[in-house]
Amino acid sequence: MTHSEHSSSKTIRALDRGLQIVELLSQRGQMTLADLRKASQLSNPTLLRILLTLQDRGWVRRSIVEGRYELAHSLGNLLGEATRAHPLAELAAPLLLDLKGRQAGWPSDLCALVGPGRVEIVESTRLRGPMALTRTALGIRPSMVMSAHGRAILAFSTEDQCKRHIDVIRKSGSKEDILNIENGAFADEIAQTRKRGYGLREPKYWQAPFDPGPELAAIAVPILSGSGVHGSISILWMADDMRLDEAISLGFLQDIQKTSAKIGATLDKAGVVAPKI
Repeated sequence: MTHSEHSSSKTIRALDRGLQIVELLSQRGQMTLADLRKASQLSNPTLLRILLTLQDRGWVRRSIVEGRYELAHSLGNLLGEATRAHPLAELAAPLLLDLKGRQAGWPSDLCALVGPGRVEIVESTRLRGPMALTRTALGIRPSMVMSAHGRAILAFSTEDQCKRHIDVIRKSGSKEDILNIENGAFADEIAQTRKRGYGLREPKYWQAPFDPGPELAAIAVPILSGSGVHGSISILWMADDMRLDEAISLGFLQDIQKTSAKIGATLDKAGVVAPKI
């Protein structure tokens, strides 16, 4: 295009604004509507129209819990990878919303395996009530030794993978993690987890200030695809309200097991490979 042709052409204002939002999310990662308004100087109605369009086009997703916007992982390598949604969060979110436990007021957390000895909660349905708001789980990295998530993942990892996880935890884990590994009971717990098919949270385990309120009980099942372990999905309830056997009798365990299988199939279909450990 010549200089004269460029000068006579008009820019598309709506497209320019949309690209501005994409650039902000690429540079900064997850942002709230307020963050975007402050950074872009656009009004809420304009922003919401842009964001809805980007969501419809598959460029942006909105997290369940905090309503933060981020670039969709499905953008591939077009934009910076570090600022994109975790593929597990993106693909599993619609299935989380259909969980029977959620409809009954029991939230679930989606946990991703992010490296040797490390897991991270990448999505959650803790929307309201005593398990929500100040108890938001996103970004928290639970103990692989003490949490239901970590135990479910370890129990269904290969022997070599499990050994690598444990080696890393021995070097950089908390004192409680290391003590649990060394006392011999942990190996038995992992064997029991593998036998029963789900992980149990260690009694009295929680991470302040993440869980400042009443103690929660949790069970988690692994998310498996044809390529291996991707993470886990849990269901939570107030420990004082119900025993484990009562919770299981309600059928919510079977529900998250079915959902886990659906997530695994979705990951396979999307070509998402399990993390290499």
